[in-house]
Amino acid sequence: MRSIVRTLRDKVKGIPEDVPLDYSQITDHLYIAAWPTRAHRQQIIDLGVRLVISTILEKPDKELGEPPLRLVRVRATDMGKRLLFPDGQIMKGVEAALPVLERGEGVMVFCKAGMHRSATLTACILVAQGYTPDEAVRLVLEKRSRAHFNETHRQKIKHFAEQWQQRHPSTPSEPAHP
Repeated sequence: MRSIVRTLRDKVKGIPEDVPLDYSQITDHLYIAAWPTRAHRQQIIDLGVRLVISTILEKPDKELGEPPLRLVRVRATDMGKRLLFPDGQIMKGVEAALPVLERGEGVMVFCKAGMHRSATLTACILVAQGYTPDEAVRLVLEKRSRAHFNETHRQKIKHFAEQWQQRHPSTPSEPAHP
């Protein structure tokens, strides 16, 4: 069933229901997208994605959580320069993503535009994989040109990195990436 909020938003903006999936591949198995719908389900599966992480308050289409997909909702709001992304929600998203990525399966993180909330959570996932906050931001910006990080987003990523290191002190200080 398609989200009523998404349907109304698309109608107001004149966006057709069959609009192509707007996504970017950040690493081999990590993707950022702008609000996918049930119409994108098969394409998401074909990418190898098995976990979809929603960072919007609105309820996503239920088909995005039907097997073989699993849907995790990480609630956040982005109001201009203010990112309201509770720390526990970031940790929830990262901890859901890591085992999926470790199995070599795909994770798609999305928000409404694929610019702020999804980019911030994706950068935090990269930090948990061994990137520094600056490296994670650089990689996301390189792979998703429409991503944007203001100072609030960057501070949230740095704060997450500190929390992650405290919870996982055995994480190598050298990045675990090429």
